[in-house]
Amino acid sequence: MSTPQQRVSAPAHLSDADIYEQLIGAVLDHRLAPGTRLTEEKLGRAFGVSRTRIRQVLVRLAAEQVVVQTHNCGATVASPTPADAREVFEARMLIEPSLIAGFIRQAHTHELECLIALLAEEEAANHRGDRRAAIRLSGEFHMKIAQGAGNATLEKILHELISRTSLILMTFGQRPPGRRGKAPLRVHEHSCGCDEHQALVEAIRARDAREAASLMKKHLKHLLEHISFEREPVPGPDIEFMFRQG
Repeated sequence: MSTPQQRVSAPAHLSDADIYEQLIGAVLDHRLAPGTRLTEEKLGRAFGVSRTRIRQVLVRLAAEQVVVQTHNCGATVASPTPADAREVFEARMLIEPSLIAGFIRQAHTHELECLIALLAEEEAANHRGDRRAAIRLSGEFHMKIAQGAGNATLEKILHELISRTSLILMTFGQRPPGRRGKAPLRVHEHSCGCDEHQALVEAIRARDAREAASLMKKHLKHLLEHISFEREPVPGPDIEFMFRQG
């Protein structure tokens, strides 16, 4: 799906963490598609920093499996395979039922209110046909649950898995049960189902940890089952323009 390129505005003096956040944000927001080459020289010029600093950030992204580094070929945004997708969702099914149960035990009222607000934003994005925002917000919904659960280790693991999930959805897209062939996909078919997120919120409100954990596992299973393993071609962006400062 072709979309206009967007330019990122950022502070004039950037830390490595700032550069990392800009790059990971562009991946999660689907401005950097799977397979996009990340040239150290271009990124260095764009951010106004040395290639050495860019290389350090790319090493971190590679450790999180968001970027692939190949000898003599440089770095590219990872292009997940069907096997990668299954592994990611199997991992999420192992940890997220525990996280939502932890959210019910640990989270305060304002954290539930934040979750409800994210759900409303996701529904609005779906309604206006904003695929990128819908996928990003669905990831934020799951991360908010992890943050409220109070388990920093699992939260860190889930952050990586959600980054990889975003790449998976960008690479393959989704289709609802019964869809066959290559008929066009609607925006809500690329993100977590809002109805299922609403059911999770209701289970949290009822403080029913067992039901919430069961719903979470079913929800993630549905997402995996509905992935269409047919790649969607996405044009590569001009990364130097995207991240150029000033």
